[in-house]
Amino acid sequence: MGNRILTAIVIAGTGLSGAVYAETTTATPPAPEARYLQIHLNLPAGAKIRQSIRKTTRSDHNGQVKTAVYTGEFLNSLTPVKDGYRVVKAILKSDFQVTGATLSDDDTGLEKLMGVMADVGGVTYQTDVNLTPLSLYEWPKFRARLKVAMRKAGLMKARQADAFDALYGQVTPEMAAEMFLPEDAMLAIPHNLGLSLNNPYRLDSKIPGPLGDTLSASETLTLTKWDEAARTAQITYESGPTRKALDLYAVSVRPRLEQVARDEARRKRTAIQPVGEVRFTLSTRCLYTVSLDTGLVRQAECQSVRDIAIGTDVRSQREDWVMSESLSK
Repeated sequence: MGNRILTAIVIAGTGLSGAVYAETTTATPPAPEARYLQIHLNLPAGAKIRQSIRKTTRSDHNGQVKTAVYTGEFLNSLTPVKDGYRVVKAILKSDFQVTGATLSDDDTGLEKLMGVMADVGGVTYQTDVNLTPLSLYEWPKFRARLKVAMRKAGLMKARQADAFDALYGQVTPEMAAEMFLPEDAMLAIPHNLGLSLNNPYRLDSKIPGPLGDTLSASETLTLTKWDEAARTAQITYESGPTRKALDLYAVSVRPRLEQVARDEARRKRTAIQPVGEVRFTLSTRCLYTVSLDTGLVRQAECQSVRDIAIGTDVRSQREDWVMSESLSK
């Protein structure tokens, strides 16, 4: 278990997100004649937002299937600050279970890890005006509380403390926000959005590749429905690399994989095993139903697909979210 559990701490907020997030490099705007329809966040002073999150992760490694289900309820208390909000996130309810193929110590450790977060307590973070998390406040103190809670739960032995410090000592408050608040970032995507009906808005970008380096990707937002009577709008979000970009990436990483195969054969004193076909699939898709009155997400249904096939070694992962947010008194 050990260091893999330390690495897995990134799921501790609400689960490791498979969604593709990237730094935008270029954008293709709607046609000049298109009529913009604006969805504004309309939040009262001292707003409190209740979030509901259910995430199901199905992992298949060469036919061995495991399913992890996370459910959580949160209350976010907002205070306006320059260019955004200070948010205090409280955990109201949290549950995490793994079922399927024979469970390893890592799986048991992950279940314990999710329970640890209740001892760590909530988190305070900075957002922009769209409620996209930017950085964690007092990240070193939060990290220290997390370390203590993991020790208390038996997830960290004395010799692993150094590994924890090495792994997270270089993490900045901005990086921590991405690691611990992925669902908050997903829910923020349609906030304060201005689009024209059925006119896709595309962002071209670079994202980290599954085996290092980067590859070209795109994100597309489309306003598909505007219902004044129901006071809702529907927005689709799609992100990921093109098939061509993924195939080029597979070609670029093949020499590295072949070197690993040679090193492994030398270490075991066996014949070199051919790498075989290398193929990747990465994508994320969301359907948002947004309130025209508050600008908050009444319901989000998202799916992330992550498949990695290297010869006969095939790993497939599907992550499905059902999320919502609403004003709380």
